[in-house]
Amino acid sequence: MNIIKTAKEFVDWKSKTNSSLGFVPTMGALHEGHLSLIKKSNKLCGLTVVSIFVNPAQFAPHEDLDSYPKNLEHDIESLKRLNVDILFLPNEKEMYANVPDVKIPSSNLFDKLEGESRPHFFHGVTTIVSKLFNVIKPSHAFFGQKDAQQVIIIQEMITKMNYSIDLISCPTIRDENGLALSSRNQYLSIAEQKEASIFSNALFQIKASINHGELNSSILKNQFKNNLSQSPKFTLDYISIACKKTLNEVDIINSDILISAAVFFNDVRLIDNHIYNYST
Repeated sequence: MNIIKTAKEFVDWKSKTNSSLGFVPTMGALHEGHLSLIKKSNKLCGLTVVSIFVNPAQFAPHEDLDSYPKNLEHDIESLKRLNVDILFLPNEKEMYANVPDVKIPSSNLFDKLEGESRPHFFHGVTTIVSKLFNVIKPSHAFFGQKDAQQVIIIQEMITKMNYSIDLISCPTIRDENGLALSSRNQYLSIAEQKEASIFSNALFQIKASINHGELNSSILKNQFKNNLSQSPKFTLDYISIACKKTLNEVDIINSDILISAAVFFNDVRLIDNHIYNYST
């Protein structure tokens, strides 16, 4: 595996290959969720590039940029085991001073769900992903369904900016208790991760209730809140039952929906979601 730290060096490397190129953008602290994306890229594409860049533009001043989990040595060993071709490892100056600026098309999806709680977030995400796309120029890009709203927004960006990239959305990977894997889970002890799975199980229960005929969103959201109250360590940020296409909240479920939520378990912010495909 080659480690490349500048856009110029990457462009020089890429000029010598014409293979299909899978790209997995990450912020490091790699776990099995990330590795599942890499395995999918290895299966579909001739070459795989992984980037590690902790993007300051998607953190608000009160968020955990300084303490965000980092373990580069472990990450490199994981990537080598999966035969990743290139690790693109730029620093902040490279991405924001040397890689040309981009103009991201406006989107009303930025201000919903995660964007309502974190108004800075999706502008920061799309800016850096667009810059990375412009450097890497992949044929395929791989993102995890755990960040469902991000997947929807990046697909919209790909369409609006005329990128010739196939976005591949991969299933959420969970631990044995059902908790969605996240780099932030490293903030939690094993016992705390088990207790935090109450959150993911409460979301599963919404889906189960819909399957049993409950289509009223208010009832389902109250059910979620009641299940979450099993532990006093939870603080609810939001619970959403929204149209999958528009991300507008629905009162009665009569179309494909995104069920998503964010909570704080003590001070650790966790997100999760399920897609429910409605059929008449």
